[in-house]
Amino acid sequence: MKSIEITANSYAEALKQALEELGLDESQVEAEKIKETGLIRKKVTVKVTQKVSGATLVNDFINGIIQRMGIKCEATVEEKEDAFYISLSGDDTGVLIGYRGDVLDSLQYLSLLVVNKDNPMGKRLVIDGENYRAKRIATLSKLAKKIAFRVAKNRKAESLEPMNPFERRIIHSALHDDRFVTTESHGEEPNRYVVIAPKKPSFDKRDRNNEGRERRGGDRPARPKQSAPSNQQAQEKEPRNFNKTGVTRMKSYGGDMKKFF
Repeated sequence: MKSIEITANSYAEALKQALEELGLDESQVEAEKIKETGLIRKKVTVKVTQKVSGATLVNDFINGIIQRMGIKCEATVEEKEDAFYISLSGDDTGVLIGYRGDVLDSLQYLSLLVVNKDNPMGKRLVIDGENYRAKRIATLSKLAKKIAFRVAKNRKAESLEPMNPFERRIIHSALHDDRFVTTESHGEEPNRYVVIAPKKPSFDKRDRNNEGRERRGGDRPARPKQSAPSNQQAQEKEPRNFNKTGVTRMKSYGGDMKKFF
């Protein structure tokens, strides 16, 4: 962070000289009038300080930690609209990655605190080294799909080992559109873990039968129970024992059979 004091005949002249010396424009600095002397020929002293950007804060913080640790590594900061992207490179990059990225995540968290404290811009911050993040995403996505296949086949939920928020998001994202399983996070930090469970079927056999009845127009009415017919009813319903030959013979004599019944 650069700072300079310039004395000139006016505030505007002092500010102009300071910007030229710092090689910055007015939007990149903060200026304040320190003092004003003289009655006839006034002199104005202006202090001009370079504004500290989020990228500058992150760069100074991370590289300062690396130097104090005495490891051979360097951080390069790139500021974009959505986030700060920091890339680590050097012989000792693996030391800053740590076991499953635990050192990398801790460094990322501390850096984010520094940025939000002195330059609250609401941006994300991502630190990566030797393309570790992309490799970890590929590994965990493959693991998630493998376990999801086993869960869907056995219809039995499985719990994964505790993971940090970055790794849990990878699991949830990998199985977000899966038709057969669902994911949920359980537990408390730092032992929070992901559970992969089979999705419940949308309907069972009984639901299918009910759906079929509705399509046919509802349930069929139950048939009323019929009691056994009495002897008299059975005799009345019993058909007359006339054959076609007898009826024809009687009609040939001019008789009308209907009047006998």
